[in-house]
Amino acid sequence: MNPLLPATVAMLALAALAPAPSSTPSVTARARPDIVVPSGALAIGQQIMVTLRHWPPGTVQLELCGNGAHRGALDCASDQATYAQVPAAGTAVVPILLAAPPVACPCLVQARNLTGAVQATAALPLTGVTAAPAPAPAAAPELAIDELRVAERGPLRGWFGFPEELTVHLTLRNPGPAAVVDPPLTLLFGPAGRAHTIVDAPALGTIEPGQAREYDIRVPMDLAVIGKHELHGRVDLPERPVAFVIETTRYPWGLFVLAAILVAIPIALRPRSRRPRQQRHRAAT
Repeated sequence: MNPLLPATVAMLALAALAPAPSSTPSVTARARPDIVVPSGALAIGQQIMVTLRHWPPGTVQLELCGNGAHRGALDCASDQATYAQVPAAGTAVVPILLAAPPVACPCLVQARNLTGAVQATAALPLTGVTAAPAPAPAAAPELAIDELRVAERGPLRGWFGFPEELTVHLTLRNPGPAAVVDPPLTLLFGPAGRAHTIVDAPALGTIEPGQAREYDIRVPMDLAVIGKHELHGRVDLPERPVAFVIETTRYPWGLFVLAAILVAIPIALRPRSRRPRQQRHRAAT
């Protein structure tokens, strides 16, 4: 008997038991929902047929929007929206009436499910829109710091550690096209790296476009203010807050000088020793 015959039979048996290659096609990603609208010029008041493709089953809202729908519902004729049911197949043909949008074109048809999780739009060349263009978005307020400095301080109070008031000069300029109306100012004062004490901030008022306004920020400093301290400020604007930090140093040098003088005066007034005379007298005898 051929010794290779048993091995050949075993290999054929294993091949027969092995599963056949699957002929099932690979699963592809689900196509994105979209809208198909008729081509050519369309007019307000006309009824058209809109085709929805690849939509999940359920209720869909369709509405006409101007301004490219950049502001959401503000640009859409939501009160005249059309609602339709999409079957499990994911395709539906829906008749809609082209209602006038609240703002001028560019116009589009927008479709979304009731939760807003699935949305799609299609551009719509539309005539007969008489609405005014959407207002331009308001410019974000902005401010710039033109000057920030510590005012001159009287040397006597600080030199002797007495309570005093630190004055910081701040100049804010409005480089934007819109007025900045009384933005909130937050001030914190304390040792370097540990500025946690809230300081009363002056009202900034209204700063017109191109205007620069000066402010004096007064920071009380008590006996505990020794060494390097910082004033942290922040003007809270919606999109462009302005922050600043300014340092000041305070040491009671006058107390040190006064202490040195008080120590030196008794030494200077101490009577001189007469021991050298006694030694000379002994030498003469």
